[in-house]
This record gives sequence, structure tokens and C-alpha cells, in this order.
Amino acid sequence: MSKQADALQRAGLYAPPPTASDLPGLEASGTVVAVGAGAEGVKVGDQVCALLPGGGYAEYVATPAAHCLPVPDGLSMKEAACLPETFYTVWSNVFMRGGLQGGERFLVHGGSSGIGTTAIQLAKAFGARIFATAGSADKCQACEDLGAEKCFNYRDEDFVAGMKEVGGANLILDMVGGSYIDKNIKSLADDGRLVQIAFLQGSKVEVNWAQLMMR
Repeated sequence: MSKQADALQRAGLYAPPPTASDLPGLEASGTVVAVGAGAEGVKVGDQVCALLPGGGYAEYVATPAAHCLPVPDGLSMKEAACLPETFYTVWSNVFMRGGLQGGERFLVHGGSSGIGTTAIQLAKAFGARIFATAGSADKCQACEDLGAEKCFNYRDEDFVAGMKEVGGANLILDMVGGSYIDKNIKSLADDGRLVQIAFLQGSKVEVNWAQLMMR
């Protein structure tokens, strides 16, 4: 599966982690041909998709068994190769770190992105009330078709006011940063949680700690 990081690596703008393969490719799918000592959950012959530190463009790759997922029924190998990065990112940040529970109000920014669409679908499966932001009417409609109760078009809608109307967000997943950090704090319900996974608008902002403390 080709990702933005792969394109950046080919352009010489992204260095793979130490000890990782010099070949691009952070996701792959295929058939297990060997397992190491102590590896659990996979066996030779299993069809899996996997998250990799690099090297996914190669004919053979090695990755920890914990980074492998069974190829879901009904999906091709090519389709399954699209799953690991987004699903691992959402699962670890929304559910393991953010602790999202059924019935809670969940706001995800970039709702039409790979992370956003995955978060909407998983949160829906767990019974959360889902809200999202996106940059066009078509993208917002796509988010709502996937299960979002409301998607705010950030170009002409105030998601802070919208979230306050429903009682605030119990959990926010954000990759925008910048000006959104203050808006996110204002959008939270009491005891709400904010999980930040990227800073597309920048990471240096002024924060009103009194406002944060009240949340």
C-alpha cells in the first residue's frame, strides 16, 4: 500500500527509522512463510496484513507478530493492505488511550480522511455518538453516511458551538493542532479527553490553563 510517507521517502524527504529497511512501504499483506521463536498469534500459511517499519515494497518482509492482522473475509490482499496503519492508529488512540465508551460523544477532525473514516466506523460499532469536521458539503455527507450524527463544515460552521449544544465532546481525536487546540478545549465536556496525534497547523500555541483546568 502506497502512503504519503512512501512518496516522501522516494523524494528524499523522509528517512526510515534506524534498523528499518531502506525500501519504502509501511503496510503490506501476504502469506506467512516463517515465524520466529516466541511469535504468537500467527502460523505459517496464514494470510495477514501487517504494519511495518519499512520495506513493504519488497517480496519478503519481517515484522513483529503483534503487528499482523488476519485478512478479513471478503477482502482481497490489496484491500487488506490498506487497513493496518489507520486501524492501529485509531484503535490505540481512540480506544486504548482515549478510552471511548458506548454512548459517549466523540468528535473526530478530518472526518473524511483515512483516520477519520476509520474512527467513525469503529466508534459507531462500539455505540458512540459521533461528530466530525470536514472541508466540504460532499465530505460532510460522506461522514454522515458512514455513521456520524453530525459533520461540521469547518469553512462555514462553528463546531465549538455545535458541540456545546449537545453537551460537549467526551473525547476528541485531533490531527490539526494550531488554532484547533483552543477550540478543542472549548468543545470538551467536563472531564473530557483530547487525544492529539498530529499538528498540521503547528504545535506551538498559547493555551489558557484556567480554561483547561475547568475541563
